[in-house]
This record gives sequence, structure tokens and C-alpha cells, in this order.
Amino acid sequence: SVSPGIRTQYKKGATEELESLMLTGDLNVIDVEWIIQFRREDPRKYLFNVRDPVMTLRDISESVNRRIVGNRSFDYVLQNREEVNRMAREELQKILDGYETGMRVVNVRLQNVVPPDPVKGAFNEVNEAQQEKERLINEAQETYNREIPKAKGTAERTINRARGYALERVNHAKGDAARFSAVLKEYRDAKQVTNQRLYLEAYETILANARKIYIIDSEQKGLLPLLQLNQQVTKGGDGR
Repeated sequence: SVSPGIRTQYKKGATEELESLMLTGDLNVIDVEWIIQFRREDPRKYLFNVRDPVMTLRDISESVNRRIVGNRSFDYVLQNREEVNRMAREELQKILDGYETGMRVVNVRLQNVVPPDPVKGAFNEVNEAQQEKERLINEAQETYNREIPKAKGTAERTINRARGYALERVNHAKGDAARFSAVLKEYRDAKQVTNQRLYLEAYETILANARKIYIIDSEQKGLLPLLQLNQQVTKGGDGR
């Protein structure tokens, strides 16, 4: 402000419009407006060391802001205004002290940081596309976080079942092999007795599931059915 308590306002004409247009580090044109608040720290220096302190401050601030904006990307300037304000204030104060202007910078604040009017529509479309892209990425990430653990759980359960089945089959095969080895040992020690025992065990298993049993005698011409005593006993028991 030129006068204490009163903010200096400039009518924005052609010069001011060109003043606010800057080129960013990623070669985008940006429209930047800023205000500077200062106080007269040393009246003597303020009055006698600089011919036009306000215009000097204005020119230096434009140079400082152009350098800062020109070294950074468009997105950085948009998203880090406070950082840009701090850098501009510190650099501006350093230059003013070098010129011994007697001014103390109180605040530097970016007001409008927007693309120029001719490209504002395209810029907004790009922003909307970027937001849509981020939304789709977030939705895809949510789906990934939801489905992948579920698929991993299903795969792990399937693998565990397969391992359990494999272990069961291996143990069963080992048991069969152990029984066969035991029978083989008995067979080698007593062939005839072992053959007879295996024969009887086999028939015991077969006859247990047979509905009818016939006794075949080589001297008999016909078949002699064996009386199903177990069934008769069962029927008799049910009838009592």
C-alpha cells in the first residue's frame, strides 16, 4: 500500500494485462495477479535513495515473480501458492535491501492464478479429463483391493485342498505298501498258510455283500442254495 491503511489499486489496462501473463517452466502461459503489502521502515532512504519507490517495487516484484514462475511448472504454481508467496517475499526483500529503498515487505500474496481467457475453456476440459482419469483410477484401485484378496483367498483354499488330497493319497499308498510288504513277508515265511488266509479273507469280503449263496459240489448235478439264516432270523425278529 502506498498510504498506511489504504491499498493501492491500479486500473487494469493493456500494460497490466501483459504484466500478469507469464510463461511457466513447462512452457504454459499463465495469468498471475498478486498484491504486495509493505511499510516504510526508513523514511530517509525511502524518500532520497529511490526516485519512484512504488514503481521500483512494482518492477522488481514483476521480475521476481516471472523468475519464480518461469522455473516451475504450471501445476506447481497452482498447487503451491503459499510456497511461491514465501519465495517471492524473501527474494523481493533481499533486492530492496540491496537498493537501500527503506521498504519492508509485509506480505506477498498471489490472488488469481488462471490460464489466459482464450485457452481457459480448453484448460477446464483438460482439468475435467484429469479428474475423470483420477476417478477411474481410484475406482479401479478399489476394485483391485476388493477382488484380488478374494481371489488370493480362493486360490489358497484350492491349493490347501489339493495339498490335503495329495497327502491323503500318499499316506493311503504308503499304508497299502506297508500292508503288502507285511503280507509278502508272511508269504515268504509260510506260503501255504498265507495263501489260504488270503483266499478266505477274499471270500469273506465277497460273500458279505452277496444276496444269495450257492454251494457247488462236483458230485452233485444241480446247485444247492444255502439257506439264508441271517435273513430268516431278521424276518422272524421283525414279526414278533
